[in-house]
Amino acid sequence: MALIQINGVNLPPPVEYSVELYDIDSENTKRTETGVLQRDRVRAGVYKIQVKWLVKKSQLRIITDALKPAKFKVTFFDPTTLEMPTREMYCGDRKANLVKYNGSSSDDSWWELSTSLIEY
Repeated sequence: MALIQINGVNLPPPVEYSVELYDIDSENTKRTETGVLQRDRVRAGVYKIQVKWLVKKSQLRIITDALKPAKFKVTFFDPTTLEMPTREMYCGDRKANLVKYNGSSSDDSWWELSTSLIEY
């Protein structure tokens, strides 16, 4: 199985991959006048995956098509549990950089694509 899969589609292996877990606090979370945090955590362990690929143009289409829906199921390797959970996520900002361009055949061009996948 691939390191990361979106809606059942295996994505190419990434060159960079990190998994973050963060908490969501309510608007009632604040510091007192003495600097003590009064925290109202409403949800813990929300996944955010930072991922970067270095791929040819044909593989770029596989990734960008998988990222198009507003919401999708992501199956991914979680290094904190050594398991492959599936979560509903959305795609954050995407950045594509042209790394190498072959003027005679754009199909041979290499692209670096990076994004964040954030759990709902």
